[in-house]
Amino acid sequence: MSNTHTLIDELVCELEPVRPLKQTQGFAVAIASAGLGLSAMIGLFGIKADLAAGQFEPSHLIATGLYLLLATASAGSVVTMSHPRVGAVHTGWMWPAAMVTLLPIAALLFAFSQRQDLLAHESVAHGTVCFTIVGSTSAIVMASLIWWLRRGAPTSPEQAGLLTGLAAGSFGIFTFSLYCPENDIVHIWLWHSVALFLATAIGRLIVPSLVRW
Repeated sequence: MSNTHTLIDELVCELEPVRPLKQTQGFAVAIASAGLGLSAMIGLFGIKADLAAGQFEPSHLIATGLYLLLATASAGSVVTMSHPRVGAVHTGWMWPAAMVTLLPIAALLFAFSQRQDLLAHESVAHGTVCFTIVGSTSAIVMASLIWWLRRGAPTSPEQAGLLTGLAAGSFGIFTFSLYCPENDIVHIWLWHSVALFLATAIGRLIVPSLVRW
């Protein structure tokens, strides 16, 4: 029995109390990082002219709202995943993701019906600008969510990586949408969706190895 007590003492002697993570704090971190990216983008590029004038293009408004909804839902799932719980299910992001998936499908159908050249030089040039700005603002959110996950103990690093990329990319697209000078439905619904897919893929690839415990 004395050996058992000695073993227990050796195991716990170096333990230190840890302040429990609060989900509200994690979500605040995500929102703050998104706000930082938004402030930087507005400071560097400003807001698109029609939004500043109070004019809203319906297709732009719908897409921007869906990206914000997806960003909020997926970021909430990431924060929740930092708290390992038996039987926890993280599916709140799936419905917004399903709705966002319809955007590139609708854009492709529209482009084909109008015989638009998706790889035209001007289209690719605008897409490149989109990827660059979205990537920069997404990186801020992704870094903050990775930091939060490392403070916790996600039981599924792969899903955590997927959702981290999805949340970061969605926030990045939402931020860029406030500046993007394009009102073309194909650009907004297709190129922005491609940028989101790339951010999600990057999160899935790099985040798991950074948050394993």
